[in-house]
Amino acid sequence: MPRHILSLSSQVAYGPVGNSAAVPALQAAGFTVLQIPTILLSNHPGLGKPAGKSLPASDMQIMVAALENLGALKKCTGVMTGYFATAQQVHVAAACIKKMRNDNPALFVLVDPVLGDGDRLYVAEDVARAIRNELLPLATCITPNSFELSWLTEQTIANRKDTLQAASLLHISEILATSVPMDNSHIANLVVSGEVVAETLSVLQPAAPHGTGDFLAGLYLASRLNGLAPQHALTRSVSILECAIARSAGEPCLDIIGALHEYQP
Repeated sequence: MPRHILSLSSQVAYGPVGNSAAVPALQAAGFTVLQIPTILLSNHPGLGKPAGKSLPASDMQIMVAALENLGALKKCTGVMTGYFATAQQVHVAAACIKKMRNDNPALFVLVDPVLGDGDRLYVAEDVARAIRNELLPLATCITPNSFELSWLTEQTIANRKDTLQAASLLHISEILATSVPMDNSHIANLVVSGEVVAETLSVLQPAAPHGTGDFLAGLYLASRLNGLAPQHALTRSVSILECAIARSAGEPCLDIIGALHEYQP
């Protein structure tokens, strides 16, 4: 019987980010993914000015209703959210998740709070607030980078200790904090789940292609839904991500498909 996941995020034609990065990881792990795009673009803006447009929230609602009428949403064991272009889109996603959880209390909801990076938001502040106020309370797991965790908690994130302190303020059962600064040449990814704290250490790759966070979130969700414990899901997911980054050296786009084919657990 097919296992279904609903994924609401951006979609690009070139340079995988959003659904274009996360969905292949989920499909490779054996999941059927129902994809609802929040924005359709020719490419990631980091590769040059894109063509495309965001999907009106009303159209998202129509798509959700159509899937509901088909009975497709009741087949979902998980939901993943990523980039949203408007606060109204977040409202639609939150209402959809609430209804799905009423039908399936065990629904695994991964919220990747795509807010910004470095030292700035790259979504409008009302979008960021809507994600924090409406989606985080519904999340089984969230996957913020260090800037996003800082913004969500209003805490400075400069090291592992700061990350653990900030994570404790969110009262979410499972947090995968990505790109945590460790020193001038290393970053960490930390999973905090109850009493479990696990981490991986990676060499900082300042020229890594876009989409690493989205790909990691998809890999992690797939591993968790396939029964791996958080610490093992983290190790496996980061190994595949690092394979993709290595394969992409000198290239503008993350080699997701190549890594999924090459990686041997």
